[in-house]
Amino acid sequence: MPATTDNNQATASSFLGLHSYTEAQSNLFFGRDAETDTVTSLVELNTLTIVFGRSGTGKTSLLNAGVFPKLRKSFCLPFRIRLEFNDNSPDLVTQIKKVLKEEIDKYGFKVDSYPSNETLWEYFHKEHLWKTVTPIIVFDQFEEIFTLAKSNPRFASVDLPVFWEELSNLIENNIPEKLKEKFLNQKEKIEFNYKKQKAKIVFSFREEYLPEFETITSKIPSLKYSRFRLLPMNGHQAYEVITKTWRENINPKEASHLVSYFTNEVGVDDRGLVTVEPSLLSQVCAYIDKERIENGAGKVSAELLNKYPKETILRSIYDEAVIAADNSLDLPKEKEANKNLVRIFIEEKLITSEGYRTRYNLGASDEILKPGINILTSKYLIREDDNVVELTHDVLAPIIKTDREKRRKETALKDVRKKARKRALILLLFAFLIAAASYYFITREAKNESKRIEKNNLELTKKTNQLKADSLRLTKIADSLNKVYERIELLIKNLQPSVRDSSKIDSLANVADSLKIKYTALLVKYEKDVDSLSIRNPKHMKFPKPVFYVEEDPKYIELLNKYELEKKKYDSLLALYNKLDKLFNTYTQRFPDPIPIITDPKKEFDTTNSLRLKLYYSSKYNVKINPPDNLTIYLIPYSNKNSKVIKNAKVYEINCDENNLRNAENRKTAVFNNGYYYFPNVDAGKYLVKICTYYGGFYIYQKRSAGMETLSWEASPPIR
Repeated sequence: MPATTDNNQATASSFLGLHSYTEAQSNLFFGRDAETDTVTSLVELNTLTIVFGRSGTGKTSLLNAGVFPKLRKSFCLPFRIRLEFNDNSPDLVTQIKKVLKEEIDKYGFKVDSYPSNETLWEYFHKEHLWKTVTPIIVFDQFEEIFTLAKSNPRFASVDLPVFWEELSNLIENNIPEKLKEKFLNQKEKIEFNYKKQKAKIVFSFREEYLPEFETITSKIPSLKYSRFRLLPMNGHQAYEVITKTWRENINPKEASHLVSYFTNEVGVDDRGLVTVEPSLLSQVCAYIDKERIENGAGKVSAELLNKYPKETILRSIYDEAVIAADNSLDLPKEKEANKNLVRIFIEEKLITSEGYRTRYNLGASDEILKPGINILTSKYLIREDDNVVELTHDVLAPIIKTDREKRRKETALKDVRKKARKRALILLLFAFLIAAASYYFITREAKNESKRIEKNNLELTKKTNQLKADSLRLTKIADSLNKVYERIELLIKNLQPSVRDSSKIDSLANVADSLKIKYTALLVKYEKDVDSLSIRNPKHMKFPKPVFYVEEDPKYIELLNKYELEKKKYDSLLALYNKLDKLFNTYTQRFPDPIPIITDPKKEFDTTNSLRLKLYYSSKYNVKINPPDNLTIYLIPYSNKNSKVIKNAKVYEINCDENNLRNAENRKTAVFNNGYYYFPNVDAGKYLVKICTYYGGFYIYQKRSAGMETLSWEASPPIR
């Protein structure tokens, strides 16, 4: 990533994300002054220096952008070497000589010769350039000598022994065996001082491989002495990185706030107590800088940090890495259906039940996850140490814990819905049997004496109300019959004076039959709606146990009391039916033709300046029904008066707190029409959309302008 200059701040970021700083970017490398001075001094004072630390602590950046520029000022020439271990790669010593030649030519040094067939020890002693310039051979990411090299038979058996012998002679200044006779017996004239050490060596590697180096100290005793362990940054160093990189584009208050992103402890004022992984710091700052530049390259303001808080940034970084890790897996067919194996592995193995990070030993069963683990390691979200993995930083743990709880709840809800469907099928069959019995009871017993009707109706009410999920359904049935009655009575009244032929009177019986059929159809439709509702939304399943299964259960007693309140509505329904039945019997012999039931034409729904919401189920949920059309959905504008209501509405809850939502200023409630939920007359602005279902889901939406806007949101049952 290119560096930023004062004249180019609007187009490029100074934060490199996952990239290491190069020597050319040393002017952008901050926060490691003490470490840079210490390592530089160790290199200058010792023939061999070891730099080690955990992955992601910035060893490569420290050497490139911190140590190398200071060494050059002391007449040293660093050669950064990362060895290759491919099948077609040259041998290791040849790779070193190739880098030496390229760097010498790059900086324009004049030499008598380049390294060729002679040993490294001999070349560094005879070349005149090294009398005035000290060569520093830096092996970066040297842990690969113990992983990639040993796994390749060619390097393990042939190249490594020669390589270690050459390095041992160079570091300990031992005359190579093949030169001892020439030098010690002075058979040839020696034109250089072979007793003086010429080159210096630096090994940089991950600290978990330090024990591997201990095994070769017998060959290279100098490995025991000059060592430096690079630790993560503290809060002071992170603050320096933030303020010196953004300079005038960030205020101290916002910089301090940004440092707090790297701790889960609220109110930690001492930056020295905050531990910051440089790799994570760079990713977070690169994210914010990208948004700053896209928003006009202004300051990193409090408004910008509020727009992209800690949780949003870490979530984006984490999700991007985990999705890439999951996509890298080569899954067998029987596991292809589960696309989140790496995410589940992190949630279940790398944090405790309380939400703290923990270490996990990889086993044979985890081998399938290895490509994903390698990607997370390369992005510095986890560390792997000898088959033991852990998260790199505590700040990721809350995000992972939240995901785990959500996944477990969704799994539990799937189990509940599966059981609910099974129970609903049984209840549906039982409901149809009761409905048939109820209809038979009404048509046969309604004409009996009032005392028997009252007694039987009470029993009928108890049984039928056990199947009712909502008393509103009864009210709708009563309203529908009332309208039918009013229309028929009006038509009969209008037709009565004109009917003279009594021979046509018989067909009016069809009207009574039609009404009875309509009542039956309404009742059957109601039973279907109840069952469909219970399958889609378990919140509305209020079926009590049948009366003959219930003893003195307080909950059942409470339900019975509620049923008594509904009895009056049901009695009114029966009275209306009896009134209609009597009316039809009276006019049976008088009106010959059936009277059609006329319904009002469908009115066009006003969509002017409205917000229209379409809910759908994704195919991945294998749900064949449409989302419910009877949801209660609130639209609440963002305002100071509504801030508390919105905050409470965002909290996960099993039941929708409608008492809280109704207190919102200028709230609206959605109306369902032709497959959409509508909020009429919605001005432009920011709104919270709260769906009152079992899961209490919510969305945040910004309406751009006047006119109708349409949203299409996926709904996982129950609605998220």
